[in-house]
Amino acid sequence: MIEKAIINDSLVTIGVRFSQSETGYEYINFKKITHKILNNSPVHKVEKFVEKPNYETAIKYVESGDYLWNSGMFIWKTSTILNAIKEYMPQLYSALNVIKENFDSDEIEKILYEEYSKLESISIDYGIMEKAKNVYVVPGDFGWDDVGSWTSIERLYEKDENGNVIKGNVVSVDTKKCIITGSDKLIATLGIEDVIIVDTEDALLICSKDKALNVKAVLKELKEKKSEYL
Repeated sequence: MIEKAIINDSLVTIGVRFSQSETGYEYINFKKITHKILNNSPVHKVEKFVEKPNYETAIKYVESGDYLWNSGMFIWKTSTILNAIKEYMPQLYSALNVIKENFDSDEIEKILYEEYSKLESISIDYGIMEKAKNVYVVPGDFGWDDVGSWTSIERLYEKDENGNVIKGNVVSVDTKKCIITGSDKLIATLGIEDVIIVDTEDALLICSKDKALNVKAVLKELKEKKSEYL
């Protein structure tokens, strides 16, 4: 992987092999042509990055064998990524140069704040990886999961006989396929299915599992209200 990034000035990402459809992840579509590096590890040219699919599309990705999960892990030379930033994210490149020129200045903290506040909120995936042409992917066969999603807990922890993942002081009756986490406070559930309940010291989250990826909407609402819970 490192050899590929250094010799060919490429942007290299690690894609995770999968055997199940998942609508909560971004995917990487790659060419079947395989290159070999280091210990004969396969490397594929990336065709495109694709957004989180619906269930039917995710199934097609599994069946095709031309897709990997986007793990968000990258390998590149500093000069290579800086060149890409200069081409695809010029505003960020300009800010980095201002910061570099003033790095030893007494006002560096002020400059960092000023330059950072000007920048668009955009990930490296959207800003560069989806646009660049020199992108390769190395398939990874290791235990990986996107723990940024509450539903990923189902794959990490053992389920009870009703398909629930339960942590904390919980009494569940006629409760199926739920994720319930708490601490000392008693949580009692009755007659619910496919629900996420997360109880912390100062807040309680209750949502249906199919809306788990929309939790950001709650955060947005809290920000608009300038809530003390952020």
